[in-house]
Amino acid sequence: MLVLVLSVAAAYIWWSSGSQESEPGTTVDEWAMDIEIDGLNKTRFVLSEHRGEVVVVEFMTTWCGFCERQHEVLKKLWEEDDDVYIASIDVDVNLPISELEKWVAAKGVHWFHGHSPEAGVIYKVSGVPVVIVIDKDGIIRYRGHFTPFDKLQLLIKQLQ
Repeated sequence: MLVLVLSVAAAYIWWSSGSQESEPGTTVDEWAMDIEIDGLNKTRFVLSEHRGEVVVVEFMTTWCGFCERQHEVLKKLWEEDDDVYIASIDVDVNLPISELEKWVAAKGVHWFHGHSPEAGVIYKVSGVPVVIVIDKDGIIRYRGHFTPFDKLQLLIKQLQ
């Protein structure tokens, strides 16, 4: 009985101290799982290094029509909002990096682009595009597929 009382007391103290941190995950209201991705032009994206910023992560492929449309939304967001970090991650296992480089150059976009089918697996991407918005504390606040500009902009403004 004494062991049970001490266990309950210890659990209460731990819980009420606020020192616990939920396990990282891939869904809304969870801490975003950290990912590290090598990008084009020798860039690197480490999600945890962007704490303190609102981050939009797009999982995409170059052949997807909705991804093309999402990229236009992100381009407009990138041009209008300096306070958000955007990372586009191609998850196509068959895409050579050289093809991604050509595609990005043709689009004339300048935010982070990388290739990581592994990140797609970590984030349980089963269709593209997947758009994830992460708040300044590293918590996922939105996860969806194609997201129109007005909706994305409103989500981000609420987090800034």
